[in-house]
Amino acid sequence: MDGHWAPRLLVCAASLLLATYTPGHVAGSVLQLRGIPVAKNPLYRPDRDFECLDGSRLIPFTRVNDDYCDCGDGSDEPGTAACANGVFYCDNIGHKPQYIPSSRVNDGVCDCCDTSDEYSSRVGCVNNCNELGREARLEQQKAEQLARDGNKLRLELVARGKNIRTEHQSRLAKLRTDYVEAEMIKKEKEMLKKQVEELESLALEKYKPVEAEQPVAEETVGEEEEEDSRTSEVEDYFKLLDSDSSGTITIAELQTRITFDKNKDSMVSEEEALYFLGDKKEVSLQEFRDIAWANIKPFLMLEQGMFKPATDKEETDEQPEDVEHEKEGEISEGEEEDVPEEEHDKEPTEPEVQYDEETQALIDEANSARERFQEAEKTINELQSEIRQLEEKIDRDYGPEEVFASFDGECFEYTDLEYIYKLCLYSMATQRSKSGGSSVNLGHWNEWVGPPGAKYTKMKYDRGLTCWNGPARSTIVTLSCGIENKLTAVTEPNRCEYAMEFSTPALCNPNTIEPADKHDEL
Repeated sequence: MDGHWAPRLLVCAASLLLATYTPGHVAGSVLQLRGIPVAKNPLYRPDRDFECLDGSRLIPFTRVNDDYCDCGDGSDEPGTAACANGVFYCDNIGHKPQYIPSSRVNDGVCDCCDTSDEYSSRVGCVNNCNELGREARLEQQKAEQLARDGNKLRLELVARGKNIRTEHQSRLAKLRTDYVEAEMIKKEKEMLKKQVEELESLALEKYKPVEAEQPVAEETVGEEEEEDSRTSEVEDYFKLLDSDSSGTITIAELQTRITFDKNKDSMVSEEEALYFLGDKKEVSLQEFRDIAWANIKPFLMLEQGMFKPATDKEETDEQPEDVEHEKEGEISEGEEEDVPEEEHDKEPTEPEVQYDEETQALIDEANSARERFQEAEKTINELQSEIRQLEEKIDRDYGPEEVFASFDGECFEYTDLEYIYKLCLYSMATQRSKSGGSSVNLGHWNEWVGPPGAKYTKMKYDRGLTCWNGPARSTIVTLSCGIENKLTAVTEPNRCEYAMEFSTPALCNPNTIEPADKHDEL
């Protein structure tokens, strides 16, 4: 070999050694490879060829950390920025070790507290691992103490949740027994009602007037037109409510419309929506026409102002006697009082039919039987509603050991400069302006959406009020350990997507706190 090549080869070898090994780290007689933890040293042996960790290639070991990416998984360049998908390991003695993307190696920014990622950038990094480690350990101690203090309250929540579940199961068993008995009573009342109605019908036959045969063609046409109009109205309103054009109307779709707020609390509960849908979770057009429309129509008319207060007529009809006499006195002899045209059109009302004593007794008995049957039906409906609610609660995911069961329906508020936010756990989230106005639905309870191993740290609320030209509002609630149940923060990171922070002892469990000396490995 020519003498002038020798110095260049020595420089190349020195550069390779600098990039490959971390100075000062010796494991026996083997230098520590830069960018990997000691535990992975057996995978990087300089006395043999290197096999990419994904098994894709076998390369000479001289190509490891040579600033050229040979392996598809980037495993041959743990100490350089050559591979876009590579990672660099910071040992960070005195603090927590960590991995950083290889792109941050020698980029002039100190990412590792031990400065190992900037070994050749000549930036003035300072090793502050000991200071950071000391601060981290203090924070760790505070977190552990908070978890211990909160855990006492968590255990109380667990005991309360288990009692609630037991009570729900006991109550449900009783309700199911009551329901069976109520069904038997209803059938008995229905049978008695039919029997007395048959007697009532026979008794009323002799009071039916003989009806003269009249042309019915015009009446039939009018009835058909009225029926077509009703059908069109039902179909149009069905399409309006069917916001996703799915061909069915769901509970969620009704909950976005304040028309169906029966108790006027500015929100439509699931129970209220079920009432309008005839106790079904979704209905087709035919079901909407047959079952739901009779419940919806009165509320729709009320919203449109088509109902008149009953007192208006009463006030009109009940004129003081002296006023009527005065009006009579104002009419001159020989003059006729101007009577509105509609008064001329009115037909004289027929006198009320007077029934004989026996028939009247049958009518009274039939009315009483119908009332008792309606009461039995009402009892059945109330039992069905309570049974359904309890079944939903028993099936609901209240977390480990039912720790969240006592929160069901409990509400918390948070106020910022402009709004008052309200979170009702397992129900819904709302927002209202501090200056007044109605509440805006930010979402109904859906499910737990925390990451694997921490499922019960995030709650999802969706199907809220639809934004103008946007999606339906939704909210993610992030839970953390705290001594009290408290809504601590609310933001809107994206349009119509809200984020809430909620602290609770329910998440204070010392067994879930990671030890301070735990090392993160990929």
